Amino acid sequence: MKAITKFSMAIAMGLALSAGAQAATHSVWSEKPLALVDPTQGSFAPIKGSMASTWNSKTRYGHMHITAQANPNLSYEFNLVSISSSATDIISGIWDIYRNGVLVCNGCMGKAYGIHAPAGNYFKVYIGDEQCMGEKWHYSGYITNRLDF
Repeated sequence: MKAITKFSMAIAMGLALSAGAQAATHSVWSEKPLALVDPTQGSFAPIKGSMASTWNSKTRYGHMHITAQANPNLSYEFNLVSISSSATDIISGIWDIYRNGVLVCNGCMGKAYGIHAPAGNYFKVYIGDEQCMGEKWHYSGYITNRLDF
């Protein structure tokens, strides 16, 4: 009887782990910025920053929002406006970027990747312009929390 119970528990644990590995909805947060690049202002090690995202890798539904403070007088906001494609490890789509509250990159193509990693690892966001996905803008940070279901 004990062997059957242990076997049943092992099967249940295996199914639970397998379901987690196949999760379609993901949410990742960061409160530890790493780097910021503005093609007109230069590169920064942000003094503070945060990122929150949620997306479904089987659909084109989701959002990512990043705020960053490059220095006391220079702040940024990156908003994922629409998703063109997504998976567990990458989101591609259209972004808007604000510098000190002024829209400086409207409808720009970009991608976020490394977002499949566990907490403690870093992710990267590269954004170009409306013409191409050239890596003009950049934000990266460390994942501080995640939820997959």
